[in-house]
Amino acid sequence: MDVIVDEMEGNTGSQIAFGVNTSTLFKIDIKEKLKCEARKTGHPCENIARMVLTHCRHRLCYDCLLNRVMLALENKFPPRCAISRCANKLSWSEIKSMASHTSQFSRIHELAQKQSIMFILPCEKRPNESELLIECYLYTNESNMKTIVLPKAIVVGDAVTAIVQLLRVSTSKSLSTIDVYLRKACTEKKGKFKYEKVPTDGKMTIKDAGWADKVTVVIDAERQIARLR
Repeated sequence: MDVIVDEMEGNTGSQIAFGVNTSTLFKIDIKEKLKCEARKTGHPCENIARMVLTHCRHRLCYDCLLNRVMLALENKFPPRCAISRCANKLSWSEIKSMASHTSQFSRIHELAQKQSIMFILPCEKRPNESELLIECYLYTNESNMKTIVLPKAIVVGDAVTAIVQLLRVSTSKSLSTIDVYLRKACTEKKGKFKYEKVPTDGKMTIKDAGWADKVTVVIDAERQIARLR
């Protein structure tokens, strides 16, 4: 059989949920028996896919994920999807789910704890129709980008407050002393991105403000962008 027996025991449905947290979306349909989408030494992996990653939706086996996670942790980088050129960071639940099916669980947990890696991994939740997935980071620290899911009906100021707390901006700073920008692709030759300042006062919601379904918010606590302009 192409599925793990102990995962099937007591399950009468057509799907198997992987991981301790069944609210996450790593599920494989038994009927499809899809192969892992990763490549090994230039050739397609022959293993059956065991997980579907939450954000990028790539189907992967435990072996390919384990190799990528161990390589990243040993080199002190956040683990990413095992598909070449996919920049999706694995969530902590995805890492734990994969690790629980290998002999390296203790080693992975030890490395992750030393690097406090759970604080720089993306959120587990996928947005529904009334929610928005927001990428955010502190200006000049893009490598520490995080994600948060917020309701579209939330007031812009409250959304910024939640993002500031997620990024652990100094509690001594108030919103009035912090610049907030939406990062957008730049079509001009001046740079790769352009920054559109976000007004944090008023009662406008992020839906009314026209935020896209997936948006990147930049918190400029030192107001460096304004000085550069």
